[in-house]
Amino acid sequence: MKFPLKRWPRLLLAAIHTRNPWAHRLVATLPRLKLDRPVFVVGLPRSGTSVFVRYFAKHPHFAHWSEAPTVWDPHYRARDTDHRWTAAEATDAAIRRIDNNFAYYTKWKGKARFVNKHPRNSVRVPFLMAGWPDAHIICLQRDPRAVVWSLVCRTRAESWRSGYPLGQFARPPGWREIDARPDLVEKFSLASVALHETMRDDIAQHVPDAQLHSVRYEDFVKDCHGVLRGLWEACGAEFKPRAVSDVPETLVNMNAKWSREMKPEDIATMQPIVEPMVHELRYDEDGPSKAAG
Repeated sequence: MKFPLKRWPRLLLAAIHTRNPWAHRLVATLPRLKLDRPVFVVGLPRSGTSVFVRYFAKHPHFAHWSEAPTVWDPHYRARDTDHRWTAAEATDAAIRRIDNNFAYYTKWKGKARFVNKHPRNSVRVPFLMAGWPDAHIICLQRDPRAVVWSLVCRTRAESWRSGYPLGQFARPPGWREIDARPDLVEKFSLASVALHETMRDDIAQHVPDAQLHSVRYEDFVKDCHGVLRGLWEACGAEFKPRAVSDVPETLVNMNAKWSREMKPEDIATMQPIVEPMVHELRYDEDGPSKAAG
């Protein structure tokens, strides 16, 4: 494979840029650039946003930088901060820092558009729309029972997460009371419902219909090509056949793990909390085996 000599300066800049918080501060001071109709992928933690955006970003028009946590928030690792942001946090300085970093990254990658997913943005939709009124929002939904179990499993598997509230996952309004619950299943059930309700209400209030695109994880893994094509076109990116050349047509649906692996007492703890959300999102119409395809 030949090294792209003509592109190496900007590729090197992009590589240094993404890995260095000091570079983020420097780029914020460069002449102002603005993103053109950025695409922000939102959804609950462990809802499939990572795998989704990985393939959505295969479109040649898009530069993809996820999750870019320290660009969004220089205090990303703080243990006692609220993740909820509204239009009040959309100051000129904050928007310039984020906009410049993402816009210069897009330019250095030689792309026209930008896409990012960051789970904390599920409670920051008013901030996003105040800063980027032309943004497209892709909202990914997944069976909440699968989300809760995935959050529990990831927290148990990664010991460092025990040192952070809610395992360093997104913190909804009221997170301190939720985090005080000792049982992980109860904690993440309550957190998932609070995150969903906040995101749902914010989207209804702040995102124009033409700029909102909802997709179910279950539909995406069953038909990756069809879902991506529809979303690319909805976001104003013409379909390019080469964009799906290395995208699988289907993915393994991981939803049924919760019904196989959770103990009966854990299911009994989770179900009353998430049942209204399950009903709202119509997952009670799918048994675990059907939802898993």
